[in-house]
Amino acid sequence: MSSEPNADDSDLAHRLYAEWKAGKPKSRIEREAWNDGRSHGRRFDRFISQTLGLPTVKRSKQSDRVSDLEEQIRSLGHVPTGAKEESWRRQLAHARASCLSSLRVWNDPTASFRTEAFALLLVTAWNALSIAILQKRNQEWRVTDEAGVPTLVDGVDQALDPGRLVAKAFPGEENFGLRQNLKFWVNIRNNVAHRHLPSLDYVVIPHAQAALLNFENTIVKEFGPSFAIAERLSIPLQLSGFRDPGVLASRKKLQVLLPLDVQLLLAQPELDHPALGSDETFLLRVAFIPVVPASATSPDAIAYFAKPGEVPDAITESIDQYLVLPKGYTKRPNLLPTEVVMVVQERTGYRFNTILHAEAGRRLGARPPRGEPDATVDIRLAEWISAHKRHLYTPAWIDLLVEKLSTPEGFLEATGKHPVEISRDDRHE
Repeated sequence: MSSEPNADDSDLAHRLYAEWKAGKPKSRIEREAWNDGRSHGRRFDRFISQTLGLPTVKRSKQSDRVSDLEEQIRSLGHVPTGAKEESWRRQLAHARASCLSSLRVWNDPTASFRTEAFALLLVTAWNALSIAILQKRNQEWRVTDEAGVPTLVDGVDQALDPGRLVAKAFPGEENFGLRQNLKFWVNIRNNVAHRHLPSLDYVVIPHAQAALLNFENTIVKEFGPSFAIAERLSIPLQLSGFRDPGVLASRKKLQVLLPLDVQLLLAQPELDHPALGSDETFLLRVAFIPVVPASATSPDAIAYFAKPGEVPDAITESIDQYLVLPKGYTKRPNLLPTEVVMVVQERTGYRFNTILHAEAGRRLGARPPRGEPDATVDIRLAEWISAHKRHLYTPAWIDLLVEKLSTPEGFLEATGKHPVEISRDDRHE
C-alpha cells in the first residue's frame, strides 16, 4: 500500500483502528497505509480522530492526576487557576452553596426564622441546579420573545420561573413527586416567608427531608458523586422524638395553631393528589432508632440511614405502626364521607347516608361527641382537616362500619335507627 487509498475513509479508519487495538504499532500502520515513516503516529491519531471521533492518544498518569485535582477543586466551588469555567459549573457551585446554607439555617439550634429562611435558600438552590442541568444539555433556560431572543432585565438574562425551570429540567411522570415538592416550597416561600410561624418548623420536616434527598440524588445522577454534598454534612444530634411515641399528637396540635390559609397550603397537595402521601420524593418521614453498637470501644458508625425501598418489610411495619404514627395507623385519612357511605351501603345491604354516617362517627369514636368542637379523635379512623372544615376517613373506618352495621342490632346501636334493606336493583342504580 504505497499511496493513500481511494476507499471510503470511514471503512479505512475502522480497519486501521481495529489493527491498532489488536496491538499493531501506529508507525507500522502509517507506513503500510500511506508510506509515511515520519509522522510517528501523529497522522494516525489525526485521521482516526477526524473520521471516527475516537481518542487514540493515551493520557499520562500526570495528566490524570491534574484532571482529578481540578475536579476536586471544582467540587469545592472554586475554579482552578487558568482553567476555563463553563457557565453550568458556576450555576452548580451556586446551587450547592445555597443548599448548604439552607441546611446550616435549619440545623442551627438558635434559629428563630427557620422554615422561612430555609424555603428562600432551598428554592434558590433548585433554581440554580435546574439552570445548570439545562445549560449542560444545551437547552434554553431563559425567558425569550417570539423570535427566540432572550429577555434582559437590567442587562442580565431573565431566567424562567422556578416551576417552569424544574418542569423543563425534570419532565415525565417519574419526576412528578419532585416537581410537587418544589411547588410546595415555592408556595411556602411566596406565602409564608414574610410571616413568623415557629410551629411550622415541625410540620414541614418530611417535605424538607424529601427536598434535600431529591437534591442530593439529582446532583449525583447528573454531575457525578464528586459533587455530592452528603460528605460535607454531619448527623445532627436529636433531643426530640425519643421520649414520647405520641409525638404525632403534639405535631397535630401545632398544626392547628397555624393560620387557616397556611393549613390549606399544607393540605392542598395531598387533597389534589392523594398518592403523594406515599411518594418519598414529595415527603419523607424519617424514623430515628437508637442503636447500641456491639463494641462500645470502636463502633463502625454512630448513625445509619436506609433509603426508601431498602428497609425490610418487618421493620417498615414496625415504623409505620409505632415510630411514625400511632399503632394500627397505616395511611393518612383521605376518604370523603360520600365515598365511605357508598362503600358501606354496598357491603352491608342497608340504606346508609351521610346523616347516619355522622351519627355513627360520633357513637363509634371517629368524631367528637355531639356539642363538642370538631377535631381529630382517633387518627386510625379519621382526621379533622380544619382548613376545609371536614373530616376525612380511612379504610379502617369503613371496615369498622361494615362490621357494626351488618346486623340489625348493630345498625341500631351505631346509628340510632333501624336498618332498611335495599334491593339488588337499587344497589346497581
